[in-house]
Amino acid sequence: MSSQPVASIIESNPFISQSNPSVHLPSANIINAICHLSNTLGRPPVAPPVKVRVPDVFDRTDPHQLHCFLFQCRLYFRSGPTLFKSDFDKINFAMTYVSGMIQDWLQVALEQENRGIHHAWLYSWPSFVKEMHTCFGIPDVVAEAAHFLDHLRMNPDDWIATYNVAFL
Repeated sequence: MSSQPVASIIESNPFISQSNPSVHLPSANIINAICHLSNTLGRPPVAPPVKVRVPDVFDRTDPHQLHCFLFQCRLYFRSGPTLFKSDFDKINFAMTYVSGMIQDWLQVALEQENRGIHHAWLYSWPSFVKEMHTCFGIPDVVAEAAHFLDHLRMNPDDWIATYNVAFL
């Protein structure tokens, strides 16, 4: 069906009485509905945009939260891939969600950059993540994991999924 205006369809239709206005309103509504349906058929439905929560601010008071912070950043990047095309964009975004000592550390790095001292981790997301783990993550990951595994217990009323999540 054409996307012809309803008024012209009504005027050109010999079955709709031009002299009886009561016929125009219901017919116009039906024709509007048919035109709308024909225009939307074959098009994929448009999903409403997903509202993604911004990452929690990371301040290193709990180094265990670094992994969670970086995961939240990655989720946010996935929600707007056109906004975060480059590693530079991702790093700049992540730098706005840190505070305290980490913010001071980044400020020094940016000031050094102004003086010609460049850090590769300011331009590569994988390098930035590695540097964050080195400087602000858990100091001894192996010892931490060994301690965690030594004390890992499954309570009698837990589900195996709870155990699996704790184990990973």
